[in-house]
Amino acid sequence: MKLKLKFFIAFFVISIIPIFVITAFTYTRYTNLVHEQTTRVAQNVFEKAVGEANTSINNISHISEIFTFYSGSHHSIINNLKLYSSKDSRFTAYDIYKSNENIKFICQNLIYSTDYINGIFLFTPSGVTLGYGYGNGIDIRDGYEPFHDEWYKKTVALHGANYIDGITTKDFILNAKSSISFSKSLYDIYSHKFLGILFIDCSPSVFDLSKVNTLPDTATLFIENESNGYILSSNANSSPDLNQNSCRKAMKKKLDIENLTLVCSVNYSKLYREFGVTQIMIIWIGLICGAVFFVISILLSHYLTRPIVYVSRKIANRSGHNMVTNGKYLKRTDEIGVLCNEYNNMLEELNQVIKQEYKSKLIALDSQMKSLEAQINSHFLYNTLESINSIAEIEEVNSIATMSLALGNMFRYSIKTKSELVLIQDELNHVHDYISIQKIRFDNRFVIQFDLPEEMLKMRVLKLILQPIVENALYHGLQYCNFGDTIVIRGYVDSSVIYLSVTDNGIGMKPEQIQKLQSSLMEEPHFTELGQRNSQSIGLKNIHARIALYYGKGYGLSIKSSEHSGTTVTIKLPVIQDEESGCNGPI
Repeated sequence: MKLKLKFFIAFFVISIIPIFVITAFTYTRYTNLVHEQTTRVAQNVFEKAVGEANTSINNISHISEIFTFYSGSHHSIINNLKLYSSKDSRFTAYDIYKSNENIKFICQNLIYSTDYINGIFLFTPSGVTLGYGYGNGIDIRDGYEPFHDEWYKKTVALHGANYIDGITTKDFILNAKSSISFSKSLYDIYSHKFLGILFIDCSPSVFDLSKVNTLPDTATLFIENESNGYILSSNANSSPDLNQNSCRKAMKKKLDIENLTLVCSVNYSKLYREFGVTQIMIIWIGLICGAVFFVISILLSHYLTRPIVYVSRKIANRSGHNMVTNGKYLKRTDEIGVLCNEYNNMLEELNQVIKQEYKSKLIALDSQMKSLEAQINSHFLYNTLESINSIAEIEEVNSIATMSLALGNMFRYSIKTKSELVLIQDELNHVHDYISIQKIRFDNRFVIQFDLPEEMLKMRVLKLILQPIVENALYHGLQYCNFGDTIVIRGYVDSSVIYLSVTDNGIGMKPEQIQKLQSSLMEEPHFTELGQRNSQSIGLKNIHARIALYYGKGYGLSIKSSEHSGTTVTIKLPVIQDEESGCNGPI
């Protein structure tokens, strides 16, 4: 840790700890006070909402009980429903008319005396629908049978308990709007025979929670159904997802109807924004005090350590090799002056050594690159001349002309000196020349396939890296066409990196061979004496060494192989686009 930083930390910690403690205590105390007051008010709102919701539920339950127990001799609702208790029941249109007339009085009284009821209907097992709607032509769609609807099945399954359906638009009600429905199974009180479903359609105002919510911007009231989820909210813009905000706190309580729960969600983040002026003031006072002591700590530490920091930065700036030229430090006679003068002398000597070393390394690098390339060129020259000589002795055909032309192209390509970088298209042409020679030599007993996108052909790569790998695949992979017959060259670009691969379906390599070859590739490329050649064999290692010397670490060859399943050699290079001005180095 730097000396200046140590002084700064010491001064700052001593001053900031008391400020932090006082600010945190004041802020926490005020926040807790606001939180407690809001929670108390929200609790009162919640209790009023529970009472209001239970009142509405009790009203609906009372209406259901009227239909269950109301009796007036032969005008009893239960007696009317017995007529339609099964699909085999016999009744006439006049019977349906009389039944509607019998329940008309009670339905109209209930609808007119309760402003949130849209309609009351009775769905009987025989398919007959009785009852009335209120205003806007609300009625049950003609021919509607509810027996397969979800709400009907769930109501029957409750065996007389109330079922509530959330805010939806019922498609079986004519001129329907969004509403909440209550339904209940009706039974004969003596025989307990199922007589039908009482369906009460209500407007959302049946649970008008907004009138009891005195904290509309902070607290949200909504009702949940354990089977159907969210039903309605006191705030149309609020979300019932309590987990979306970690600053929410929810209060829940069961209502007087099965599976129905009232939830009060208090959003303390909004509360803090509304009552946060004092909180913000407390924080700002603490920040200002902290900033003042921060500046004081910086000034003190800078004043005490400025000379030492100046010299240490100069020494640490290795990339620039800057000298200490400030006269007031060079002329000092204390330890700072000695450090500055000695540092200047050291940099002068170091610059001389670095310049000489760079020159030597560049000469050696150029020599090494040419030596590696010459090894590869000569190796192929000897093999090709041997092939031409053999064909000339055995058969007198025009194939010699083809081989000579291809060989001439390859020589011209190999000795080009304009640039070390060539287009991938040129490398592929070089491979085509080589393949045309080898196909004559091996009587077309192998095929080569190319799978490269068109846009890659204009990219630049180091020359003479593909043909030696293809040659290696032919001789070592296919074993002179004795094992396998196919070589595939693929290419693709991924994240500014070129990948070229040469795959054969030849004999492959044993694990120990792969390990030995990979170990050879892992060896660091090194410089030799100027003009001196390595005694090691040419091939994959030389190509890998050329790539590593030119592009640097991270680029080169990788090998995958398994015995009797072929070998894949992959070349990894940086992307270099073709430009008319010439591009002679990696980007």
